Amino acid sequence: MLILASNSSSRAALLKEAEIKFKQINFNYDENLDKNLNPDIYVQKIVIEKERQFLEYFKDKFKTENLLFADSIVCVENKILTKALKENEAFEMLKFQSGKEISILSTFILNSSKKRIFSLSKTVLNLKKFEEKDIEKYIKSGLYKGKAGCVMCEGFHKKYIIKQNGLLSTALGLNIDNLKAYL
Repeated sequence: MLILASNSSSRAALLKEAEIKFKQINFNYDENLDKNLNPDIYVQKIVIEKERQFLEYFKDKFKTENLLFADSIVCVENKILTKALKENEAFEMLKFQSGKEISILSTFILNSSKKRIFSLSKTVLNLKKFEEKDIEKYIKSGLYKGKAGCVMCEGFHKKYIIKQNGLLSTALGLNIDNLKAYL
């Protein structure tokens, strides 16, 4: 059985859709890191820190299980966008993305007693300019909450994607193809 050490409903949905048996353990992580790192280094350090915090808290409780730790960030012009905490932050993030190329970096660690796999994946989206009324409606809905860079490929962003290079599952927070290869 896989243990998803994450609060992410998107990752849980991806695992269900891929018919991977798992149990989700919600755990609140301290994700504060210096954002002056290169985005690919930043997202990797975040997932390593999530693993460290979880294992420190739970000690040996899950030592025989497959543990999955994951994180995603959004980059625009090499600027890291994490989760917006307030509506004005969400508005600024979305305005910054409008009409640009954005990169979604998703990383995971699969940790078991026999192996430790580290995976970093990237999906690039080219976006049309957002309509301001759509941004306002999206923010008022609250659906941006908990989404890296407020990106919701299956919702708000879907109609604005001109071109996608990379997997949708990576953009949603977990490269399922890579994960399946190691299970």
